[in-house]
Amino acid sequence: MFEIQLANGANVVGGTLAIAFPSVGMVGSIAGSFVSESLKMERIAYVLSEDVPPAALVQDGVPSYPLRIMGHKGISIMTSEFQVPLTLSTQLAKTILEWAWKNGFTQIVCLEGLMVNQEVVEADKAIRVFGVGSTPAARDTLTKAGIERFKIGMITGVSGALLSEAERTGRDVICLLVEANAMYPDARGAAKLVESLTKLVPTLQLDLKELYKEAEMIEENVKATVERTKEMLAARQGQAERLGKSYMYG
Repeated sequence: MFEIQLANGANVVGGTLAIAFPSVGMVGSIAGSFVSESLKMERIAYVLSEDVPPAALVQDGVPSYPLRIMGHKGISIMTSEFQVPLTLSTQLAKTILEWAWKNGFTQIVCLEGLMVNQEVVEADKAIRVFGVGSTPAARDTLTKAGIERFKIGMITGVSGALLSEAERTGRDVICLLVEANAMYPDARGAAKLVESLTKLVPTLQLDLKELYKEAEMIEENVKATVERTKEMLAARQGQAERLGKSYMYG
């Protein structure tokens, strides 16, 4: 069972509710954290459940409930540092939909990663963002925002459950999927997600320079690690070949 409880003295802001859980390349979590910190969002609600891990995220000496909702004016973000088990996804999705529509939210936007096979996404390579809408109105919103439709595939977890339950009940849910690398935290993919989110929420004005700067740092570190690993493997391979020859020929 899940229950969403308002924080003391908090007011629900309505508008758009973004779901930012861990996903491929951690893009959802990174995007949600960036928006929350940029807007200096306040905690407005907690998602309570006996199935939530007994943990607290501590930042600057302040603990946070692991599954929470942050809000600022016309946008709120539900975020978590842990992946919700698949077996609980439908139950949580129904709770989110019921709470969101009771509290004046007109759309829900899920932030997800779509796995790509590259070791490192090159800085000059265009990263694509796709969208799925639960209703004709949601799909029309994607078209007007210039976001390419995700044509075929499977979306699982809370995002998938939200889409299917919203399609059944006629509520507007959008899922944004960005191409992301599962090998490292993909800040560039997260930045693309935030860009697309601003198209769906025109009042959301954010400076993405810092996020792209972080993406460049991560990419450089990953590239350096990949190169060092290749050199190390090549050196070990050469050593193994030399040892093999010495054993062979004496």
